[in-house]
Order: sequence, then C-alpha cells, then structure tokens
Amino acid sequence: MITDILKAKLETINYKCENTLKLKLNKLCTDKHYDNSKFYAPSPQVIEALWFDLITSKEHKLVQEIAIVLNMPDATLSKESANTVEGIINDIFSEDQYLGRMRDFYKEIDKKGRSNGSLFDSTYNRLNLIDSAYQEGVIKILRKARNNVLAELELHKKSAPEDLGFLAQWRQYSNLSPLRAIGTIILLSCTSSLIAWIIKSDIF
Repeated sequence: MITDILKAKLETINYKCENTLKLKLNKLCTDKHYDNSKFYAPSPQVIEALWFDLITSKEHKLVQEIAIVLNMPDATLSKESANTVEGIINDIFSEDQYLGRMRDFYKEIDKKGRSNGSLFDSTYNRLNLIDSAYQEGVIKILRKARNNVLAELELHKKSAPEDLGFLAQWRQYSNLSPLRAIGTIILLSCTSSLIAWIIKSDIF
C-alpha cells in the first residue's frame, strides 16, 4: 500500500536526520573548551544553526522522497491516505518537537559542567534571551518547511482516482494493463445491459 511505503520512508528520513544531528551535538559536547577550570559551552549561534539546518534538511529530503514514491507507475493517493501522510508530516514538523531543544541542551550542558566541578560561562545565565530568539526563528522555519512538504503532497493528491471523472477513471485503469482493459470493457457492457433491462421492465 502506497501509504505504508510513504510512512516508512518519511519516518526513516526523520530518524536518520535526527541521528546525524545527535552525533554532531555529541561531538560539540565532547570537544569541551576550558580556561582556568572554566567551561565554555558551544556558541548558541552554532547550536541554533544546527537545528535550523536539521529542519531544512528534512524538508528537502521529504519533498524529494514524496515526489519519487508518488511518481512511480500505478502510484495513487486517496484522500484518506493523503490525510494519513499529512499527519506524519505535521508530526515531523510539530513545534512541540523543537521549541524546547535549546533550553534542554544548555540545561544538560550546565548539569554536566557542575557535576565535573567546572565553572560555567555566562551562556546559561542568558538562556531566556537566547531561547526566545531561537523559538522565534524555529517557528518560522518549521512553518516554511511544513508548508513546502505539504504542497508537494497536494500536487499528487489532486490526481487521485476518486477526483477524476468516470471516463477519466476508465482511461486511467484501462491503460494500466490489457487484462484490466478487458475487465473494464466487460464491466461497462454489463452495466449497460442492466440499465437497458431495468428500463424495459419499467415500460412493460
């Protein structure tokens, strides 16, 4: 089923992007900078850029994957399936997934620094200001990314079979395979005969 294929691929992309970011953050935390026992945390601008890049990377990869999957032969997306995929996209770009990340990151950094007996620089003390700027920026990027991915999905949703007229559906299905074409012709013939019989019965 096309929905299951898309769901698996989109969730895999999300997982891989998150895992790549986690490795980068771990490296930043490992490469600690000390000066007279004072620990200097990674720059908020650097951390912010990593999360912004994460969202943009997800956006581009999801758009690309949706186009690849839904451009495959016989690939169609019903309204119900489209709604399911939309839900996955909305979850991936949910604000709740990102708004608290800056604060949580520096809280964890502060916790590790204190446990090692190191003095922490002033970054944590400026966290409210840093976090406010980050949240404002991440909301804008999330909205842009979500809208672009949903727009790609919308392009394919419009070509779903139930949105086509009867003749357009017949043309689409009959072009898929000779057996299906024959089946369609037989079905139309039987339908015509049934209608004629009903009309004749009503007359007599």
